Amino acid sequence: MNDAILLFDYDGTVRLGSEHATHYARLVAAHLAPEDRDALLAAHAAFLAGKPTTASTFDAYDADNAVRRLAGEFGVADAARHDAYIATRERMAAGEFDVWTPKGFREFLWSLPRSVEVALVTNAPAATLEPVLERLELDGLFDHVIGDAGKPEGLDAILDELLEERPPETLLSIGDIPRNDLAPAADRGCATLYIDHYGRPWPRATASGATLEELYPFIHRWVTERIA
Repeated sequence: MNDAILLFDYDGTVRLGSEHATHYARLVAAHLAPEDRDALLAAHAAFLAGKPTTASTFDAYDADNAVRRLAGEFGVADAARHDAYIATRERMAAGEFDVWTPKGFREFLWSLPRSVEVALVTNAPAATLEPVLERLELDGLFDHVIGDAGKPEGLDAILDELLEERPPETLLSIGDIPRNDLAPAADRGCATLYIDHYGRPWPRATASGATLEELYPFIHRWVTERIA
């Protein structure tokens, strides 16, 4: 049984790019009157530019989350917003929108000892993952690919399955949204790496960095300590 498990988030962690979120915002805004539609799109564009203008986007952790928050602020029904999200993800899976991985990520995964177990866990629709992973040349590099994870609530059951009665210290959870990706793991004693894209510290993280690339050395050290 492996003694080191790396659990990666997907959006904002190993899949980068926010072009899709602009489309998502447009689909959501289409449910509004013209004035509100323009205001929602302007607020989302401001968030993407790093200058949030509304309370709902000031605390957003990524471009998709900003759309979700703005939809609530402007009174778009959650069912309509969800349909827009799914439609956007289907188009991403079909090859639309610019997406990429952190610099050197494929090489980083290849450099890991074979005994390290690597999982990808995301709330993104499971059916949309493999086409994008193939496009990013990440297909086949994860031991587990879990979509529709229902984080944060659903992460507990996934952690149980991955750990298989191993101690929590054998798992390192890596992501950019503390509530979804890190808090459930930290609560049970797992190590956590926080990708802090927007300069919002999360004190409970084992380590933090503005990009995943900055954290490669920490991950290598952590893995070496687990399997030594």
